Amino acid sequence: MFNLPEKYKVGKKIPMKDLIPKELKPDVKKKIKESVKSVTLSYQIMGENIPSLVNDEYNFQVIQFYDFELADIKKAAFIANLYQEIIKSTCVLRLHDASNEAYSFALKRLNQNDSTQIVVTDKVVTAFYPTALPSSDKNTLLRELDYGNIKNHDNKGSFYFEIYLRAYILTNDKVYAGAKSFLSKPIWYSLNKLKEVYALLCNLASNKEKVQKAVSNSEKMKLNQEIRQAISELDKI
Repeated sequence: MFNLPEKYKVGKKIPMKDLIPKELKPDVKKKIKESVKSVTLSYQIMGENIPSLVNDEYNFQVIQFYDFELADIKKAAFIANLYQEIIKSTCVLRLHDASNEAYSFALKRLNQNDSTQIVVTDKVVTAFYPTALPSSDKNTLLRELDYGNIKNHDNKGSFYFEIYLRAYILTNDKVYAGAKSFLSKPIWYSLNKLKEVYALLCNLASNKEKVQKAVSNSEKMKLNQEIRQAISELDKI
């Protein structure tokens, strides 16, 4: 997965009983059992080659890469969103059935009231790609998320945020006409710059959605002004 170094390879199959929390409702457990055929922990970035980040807000000591074999790829979003909440460590999920695959990413922080729990703040699930047939979109994703292409090795938090943002840009490239241009810009060494780009793209996506639902002309004008402002700021980066 993403040409990760061999030293991070795990290849351990996880028993389903260890992946279904007891507190889940019976109907959710049933849906998991019907949807998931097997789960493998493929890779795990540990150690301090990429420094860990541990503070009151984050606990980035490991980045895990899981392979979920599904009965039907249509269940990918449900399984991805559920397991990004269940798996406390920062992780990438590859979800696939016999024909298609998708990838899931999520930003997590520690729960401020209980540091043993996590809060998922943002999530991305990619489009479906054919597992065997050629796909230029899939090739682009794999190239952009290739371990050798990730620039920010300041710590595991920055490393994962770069992976997440690259995936977000490729999955939401229609939000801003120049979105893909950021992939080759020299912004990736600065976490603050990455967060600025992400905040502007999210704001733009949100306002474009709101303007479609806006009723009054004054509301539409205000939102369109904010959209133009976000585009102008993105153009300057």
